[in-house]
Order: sequence, then C-alpha cells, then structure tokens
Amino acid sequence: MRKCCFVIPYFGRFNNYFPLFLKSCGYNKDFNWLIITDDRTEYSYPENVRVVYTTFSRLRELVDEKFGFHTALERPYKLCDLKPMYGFIFEEELRGYVAWGHCDLDTIMGDLGSFITDEMLSGYDKLFCLGHMTIYRNTEENNRVFMSDYKGVPLFKTVLQNPKNSWFDEEYLDDNNINRIFHAQGKRVYEKDLSLNFNIKYSRFIRTVFVGRQAENDGHGYRDEKFRPALYLWEHGQVCRFYMKHHKLVGEDFMYLHLQKRSMRVDRSVCGREVFKIVPNRFLPLEVDDVTAENFSKIRKTYFCSQYYKICIAPKIKSLFKFHR
Repeated sequence: MRKCCFVIPYFGRFNNYFPLFLKSCGYNKDFNWLIITDDRTEYSYPENVRVVYTTFSRLRELVDEKFGFHTALERPYKLCDLKPMYGFIFEEELRGYVAWGHCDLDTIMGDLGSFITDEMLSGYDKLFCLGHMTIYRNTEENNRVFMSDYKGVPLFKTVLQNPKNSWFDEEYLDDNNINRIFHAQGKRVYEKDLSLNFNIKYSRFIRTVFVGRQAENDGHGYRDEKFRPALYLWEHGQVCRFYMKHHKLVGEDFMYLHLQKRSMRVDRSVCGREVFKIVPNRFLPLEVDDVTAENFSKIRKTYFCSQYYKICIAPKIKSLFKFHR
C-alpha cells in the first residue's frame, strides 16, 4: 500500500512560486500529489507529482455524474467546498493508498514524514481541520462520511447546490463543516495544528494557530502568536524557524508553511538552491552558510511589505469611493 496522495484540482495560472512548491513536494518521497489543471505551462514535475490536464467544464461534468444531480460548481474557487469529497469523486485514482488528502498551492512543504506518522494514519480517520491541508484515512466508509446527516440535514447537498462558498472544508465561521460531521459520527480526529500559517492581515509574519472553538481566541478558533523577529527558511526539505531566546539560538521545524493571499517575489537563483529564506513578500537566497547565534542579527529578515495595506486599508478605500458615487 502506498502512503498518501494529495488531490489538487486547480484551474487558471499557477502562482509564480509554484516551482518552489513542486521542489518541496519532491523531497517527500513517501507522499504523492495528483494535480488536475488546465495550466499547460511546462514545469519540472517531480516523480511523485502527477499532473492531469483537463478543463473546468469537464470536471464539473464528472462531479455531476458522480453525485447524480446538478451541482452549483460555477467557479473554480467553489472547489474549496468540495475538498472533503475528493476521496469519493476521485475514488479510482486513489485506490492503493492508505490515506488521501488535499492541500493548497500557496504552501511550501516541510518534511511531512517526520510529522505524519504511520501510527497517525492508522489511528485516526481524519488528520487536521484546516482547508490548506487535511488528510483522510482512505476507506470506502470514511470517504462517504461527508454524506452523513448533520443536525438532521444532508449538509453536503446544501453545500453542493449553493454557488457561494460555505467553508465546508474547514473549521472557521460556523459549525456546518466536515470536521463537525466527523465528530458527530464518532470518528477519530487529530486536530493539533502543525502548520506555519501566517495571519493574512499583517505585513510581518505572525503565526496564527488553530486552537479550537472552545478556547480563548479570535472567535473562529484561531490564536495569534506574539510577534518575534524570526528567520524563516526552507532547508533541504524542511521548513524552519529560527529566533533568539535568552541569547541562545532556537530552531523549530514545521510540517509546512502557508502563504495565504500574499504576493511573493521570487529571486531567480532560489529555484536551484537547497536552502532559501522566506520573508513576508519574497523568497531570497540565504546570505550565510549556516545560521548561528553570532551571525543571526546580521541576516536580513524584513523588507518593505504592503500586505496590511492590501488586505485591510485598500478594501475600505475602495468601498468608500463606491459609497460616494
């Protein structure tokens, strides 16, 4: 049995750091990716990444055929709601895998195998509860849990017949999501957040962590860490964070890094390197051979970034002009 396959239907142009995503996938030999897309740009796909070219309209037909009724899959972004259903939709492609999953393309993979153990894959029905990465045990029963009634309603049909996004794939705005269905069905769910996920509102990198809806947080189940002047690296297949604490260098590894809604520049030389640094709006070569307590302060970690303006200020200005027209 093969370990795990991530399914990613994506339509439109891949982002400019897609080659770095592929590079990070290539280091995870025990994991596979199936990318279904209409972007025929030539990329150097690793052996463990399979690409299937098709159109969005053909995929819509496949989804309608699989469910036996017309679905409101009108825009590619609506695929976010279908992520928990991929084990059913792509059942044939996933045969022979212990598990399957979905992940976003605005990510950089770390060493997945050091976090996702065989014991986790066999001991839980579902790993994680965020849309940017979730993994499911690959059984016929497990792949149909999303069809179970929730609060007396077949929630998946409501989701499929609503053209708007419902956040069905993750814990976020309300209880009407796949995670709650798994809990309601008595399934085993691993919820600890192992990702390096940055709050989209800030120009600086501030990690936001899913801690659960019952905990003290922002109301949606997330808690922001305090800002720390840290260095973020992808290093020989690992996603790392370094910072100083009590005059000592501290290093941490994460399962993957998520760059949601960030515009990133890519230094041309980065794709050929085995180590590169990640700052709030770009990927750059690391200017030292090894990070040490002695040279840490000399490594540049911040650059001008307009993320806060783009996410928080610009929309308000735009709506203000609309109001005065």
